[in-house]
Amino acid sequence: MNKLKILILGLILSTLVICGCVEESKSIHIWAGKGFKEPLIAISKDFSEKENVKIDFSFVGFYEMVKHVNKTNADIVIAPKKYELFNVRTIELLEKKGLVKDSKPFIKRIPVIVVRKGSDINSLSDLNGKKIALINQTKYHIPGGCLGNEIVRKEKINGTFIFISPKNLINAVKEEKADATIVWLDTIKKDDTIKVIPIDGYELQLYIAIINDNEVVRKYVDYLLSHKEEFEKYGWR
Repeated sequence: MNKLKILILGLILSTLVICGCVEESKSIHIWAGKGFKEPLIAISKDFSEKENVKIDFSFVGFYEMVKHVNKTNADIVIAPKKYELFNVRTIELLEKKGLVKDSKPFIKRIPVIVVRKGSDINSLSDLNGKKIALINQTKYHIPGGCLGNEIVRKEKINGTFIFISPKNLINAVKEEKADATIVWLDTIKKDDTIKVIPIDGYELQLYIAIINDNEVVRKYVDYLLSHKEEFEKYGWR
């Protein structure tokens, strides 16, 4: 009798699986830059719940991705194809390794000048002769944190430079210790005492690159592309 029960139970379970009543667990692994962590996790949550997909994330620097991403540990990579200011070529190098099945332009990270409200500064050229708050790169190193330093160097801006911690860049402007600073738009909290000026030509274009191509991965990519406006709430464009 016990053997008969076990046989019947086995047949029922087999039938359920064949009919799709017992759904196979699905998962995908995403690699993205550290600065993209908060919006990506928040916006991916709805997809994960509705599609019953477990999403694992690895948030690392763009150089690290090139070293560590492979077909066994990544399904999707979100990174720049090429960004000259930081000499970053993440997707381009992954393509050369033969890892990328497909890639699509996604969203942009926007560099901005931050000044006090009422300031006469409206462009990079206006920074000449001004006090500019920059990151002390000897003491602090964060991915993308040297943005202002690199743009000032590239544009050959002449000014008085104040080298401080990343957390104090905007405070230095508000407290009149500096006339301006340069940061990423997504790192700024809403503040009526400052003016934000986008810098053309230095936007960081992110791409979605597919490493392992399957139906779940394609669905997730389509989901992200159709929810781009939600990333704008976090300062991405």
